[in-house]
Amino acid sequence: MGILLFNTFWMIYNLYLAVLSVIFCWFLFKMPHRIYTVIVAFLWFLYLPNTIYVFSDLHHLVEQWGSFNIAGRIVLLYQYSILEVIGLTCFLVAFYPFEKILQKIKITGQKATLILIALNFLMGFAVVLGKFERVNSWDLFLNPQFVVISVAHTLFSYNMLGLAVLFGLFSNFFYFLFREHAKKLYIKWSQ
Repeated sequence: MGILLFNTFWMIYNLYLAVLSVIFCWFLFKMPHRIYTVIVAFLWFLYLPNTIYVFSDLHHLVEQWGSFNIAGRIVLLYQYSILEVIGLTCFLVAFYPFEKILQKIKITGQKATLILIALNFLMGFAVVLGKFERVNSWDLFLNPQFVVISVAHTLFSYNMLGLAVLFGLFSNFFYFLFREHAKKLYIKWSQ
């Protein structure tokens, strides 16, 4: 029971960080002045990797699986299912508007697709920074030296770069697989 309660706390925290990206994205289209738009866009970009980060938490499920009987495993699966559905939905809702922005500034077709793919790989890199280097979004402001050192460490580690590529591949696969659903969520959400 203690594990389930502990899970609830960190899952709520991780989902809070994922939802922040959605909130910044929503405000992105509501800002009256360009400077505010730039600030909110930066915050959106900074918190966006938190949406896909929840996928990296599945290793806890594997670690915790043996600690439970059948009933406990059902609750554990339920907990992780909720985490994944909300987190990955936040990813779709927060990421799709970037595609709309590209269309608005007349970047379409292959060029837009390449930018989306690159952004997903960048998010994969950010997930690795968060998961293994323990870099948080706000560290860019509060501890920039730590961020630079962590980025350098990740860039010079084949294992970390490999994981970043895998997370980038997952982000791309998931986004392009559910792109039409993201569009529908965006249309509902923006009305």
